[in-house]
Amino acid sequence: MPHKHQAILDEFGYAIRHLVPTVPKEVVEEAKTLHSELLANPEATAEQVLAAMVKIGKAEFPHRRAFHDLAGEVSEAHRLELVLEHLEPNVREKVQTYLNSGVKLEEFVKSSMFELELTAEERYQVEDGIMHAEDHIKEEAPAKVEEKRAEYDKRVTAWKEKQAVMEAKIEELRALANKDAKWKEEILDKVKTMEEGWSVTERDPDPIEIEKEIEYWKGTMGDEG
Repeated sequence: MPHKHQAILDEFGYAIRHLVPTVPKEVVEEAKTLHSELLANPEATAEQVLAAMVKIGKAEFPHRRAFHDLAGEVSEAHRLELVLEHLEPNVREKVQTYLNSGVKLEEFVKSSMFELELTAEERYQVEDGIMHAEDHIKEEAPAKVEEKRAEYDKRVTAWKEKQAVMEAKIEELRALANKDAKWKEEILDKVKTMEEGWSVTERDPDPIEIEKEIEYWKGTMGDEG
């Protein structure tokens, strides 16, 4: 019989299998253990599953952000090179014309000119070339990042510091919930949403959104007072 939270546990399992390759092994092992324990416990609650996903998401966060920072920097030119190599000469020439004018490949693909200047078959070639390049980049990225290990570690530290600030700001918002019973439930609901953003399956909390919420509720309470 499937687990009552099978769908979200499946998401958790998928996320674990796709953690960035530079995440420490102990984080990966903890994630697998938590997932297995929850899967084996038919009484596990949705809150327990989410708590596990948030815990792993927080542990992965600085490593994922540092990895994508460096992988993006070291691979951009190589990605374009791989895409162009994938194209037939006539299609490559068309694409290169726009690139030479200063337009980035992503911008060209999203533009009306992509539809107007290329046939359906040529557009497919470009789109297939982009996917082909992404697959290669994913395979090569770990080694590329490892070559810059010192820079990677530096970025992990920087992202941990940013993460600590974001968590402190969320706690600042939580504290505001105790200042006025009228708004307590609504503020705590906002806090819950932001905390869920740490989940390994969700988008990260937005520090700008957190600040805006704090400013909004401070202003609201000031007006009410």
